[in-house]
Amino acid sequence: MTSEKTINICGKDVKMRYCAATETGYEQLSGKSVATFIPTFGKNEQGEDIIVRPAEATTHDYLMLAVAAIVAAYSRNGEEPPVSTEDILYEATAEETKTLLETIVELRSDWYGVPKVVMDADNAQKPKTDGEEEEQPKN
Repeated sequence: MTSEKTINICGKDVKMRYCAATETGYEQLSGKSVATFIPTFGKNEQGEDIIVRPAEATTHDYLMLAVAAIVAAYSRNGEEPPVSTEDILYEATAEETKTLLETIVELRSDWYGVPKVVMDADNAQKPKTDGEEEEQPKN
């Protein structure tokens, strides 16, 4: 299944598409393997599957994967993307960049068929970022 979504970045509606072209595009852009996004799994003492070492992907890796997804969406139809890598790196707002990164993770998970419950559990364990408040229990 090919995953596709449209987001707004740099004042433009931009399509993103996750497919084999996205992964090969990432490898061409970064010079790295897409294995960068795969954590190392193992088992705990109870025999349950656990992540032994998180994926080594950096923010730059995710940005380049997102750029590759944009290029894949447009090159599929012989079109030029409405934004460039430079637009994204230098002109996108923090909120737009956050949306871009969340979207590429979602599209990649959809393409690989990662169940939503796994993604929700993974997100629940992530540390809070600046500006995110931890919900306080109500009395």
